[in-house]
Amino acid sequence: MKTKMILIAFCMTIIFCMSACSGNTINSGDNQDAVTESPEENVMSEGTAMYHTEEIWCENGNKKIYGMAYIPDGDGTYPLVIFSHELGNNHEAGIRYAERLAENGLAAYTFDFGGGSVAGTDNKSSGSNSEMSVMTEADDLELVLNTAKGWEFVDTEKVFLLGGSQGGLATIVAGTRNQEKIAGMMLLYPALSIKEDHGITQYSYVEDVPDDVPLFGGWMHVGKNYVTDIWETDFYELLKNYEDKILLLHGDKDGTVPVSYSERAARIIKDCEFHVIKDGGHEFYGQPFEDAMTYILQYIKDQLATENESAEDEAIGGSSMIMKIGDTKVNVDWEDNQAVDALKNMAEDGDVTIQMSMYGGFEQVGSIGQSLPRDDKQTTTSAGDVVLYSGNQMVVFYGSNSWSYTRLGHISDKNTEEMTNLLSNGDVTITISIE
Repeated sequence: MKTKMILIAFCMTIIFCMSACSGNTINSGDNQDAVTESPEENVMSEGTAMYHTEEIWCENGNKKIYGMAYIPDGDGTYPLVIFSHELGNNHEAGIRYAERLAENGLAAYTFDFGGGSVAGTDNKSSGSNSEMSVMTEADDLELVLNTAKGWEFVDTEKVFLLGGSQGGLATIVAGTRNQEKIAGMMLLYPALSIKEDHGITQYSYVEDVPDDVPLFGGWMHVGKNYVTDIWETDFYELLKNYEDKILLLHGDKDGTVPVSYSERAARIIKDCEFHVIKDGGHEFYGQPFEDAMTYILQYIKDQLATENESAEDEAIGGSSMIMKIGDTKVNVDWEDNQAVDALKNMAEDGDVTIQMSMYGGFEQVGSIGQSLPRDDKQTTTSAGDVVLYSGNQMVVFYGSNSWSYTRLGHISDKNTEEMTNLLSNGDVTITISIE
């Protein structure tokens, strides 16, 4: 292990002066980017955080992945960024990113893919170039992602993926497979031109692919599966199916993957922050690297702020407002409206107990004890619906009815039969509480 302290006073100045980064910006999706305050004291610490490094192996059976972790000093847990290197490189390609991230209070891990490094490059992971493909690299990344969830220094709810070139493709595959496990995805000049670059489109049938495939005129030789593993893969389609925000960076002087491939991706990603880095080639150094880090750090900061805002909302409601029918706890997907907000406020002052009565053979109804804001609309209900009637009565359905109600929520973990069993056998008591 070693300890470093590197003062980079200008790092956060750049972060709050985004206009200083030259290049074009395209934003897609409904959400617009906003500068927010640091969500955590130990994150975005103006480039002055002390950190240490640690070699960590990720293993599964005979598969062994070597990597280096950059960990802020301290006893807490930290957001983690996992870097996936370009074709031909090894974990060292991610060191400058990992160092800068650690200086800003973020943990980072950069690793060797199992194969995929050019001859003469020190690759410690198990595997060979003849076995390697984008899909095997995605599997390697998933192994790292799952292993990292057990590292004591990692905040497991705040894990980000960062990948360059072919490592960007592996990041797309692993990220879209594991959307619920990651807090964000960042792509650097992703190799979306892979099929054209390596003549994959020249083969009419899988059977036509030779056992030995030369890349870039023989710079590297790979096996048949390098082609066949992605034969039917549409990376753009994968990107379309990613639900969260993606940061996409591409250099305007990239001579390996034309920027037009990322421009196309930016148009189809649901929520994409896309920047063209001035004077950036295929890999970022010097000022292009500084510009890229500015966008990376701000993206992470914004994603963490968004997560914290969601957590704060849940602290006063959302999944933290609990409903019990008798002794049975049910999961309610609450509406976002003034009536639900008022009900939350009531529950914060103490449990809200509602004595319900059966009515009509399809519902139970009871007085809340005070009036809530109304936004009544003609509604046809179904089993599990929770509504406000006349401003002061809660109705929970195990059948269907059409009337003018204000929707409060829907019980999502019970089917019609289960709702019937809960509500059709006599009057019940409903309790609303905050946990």
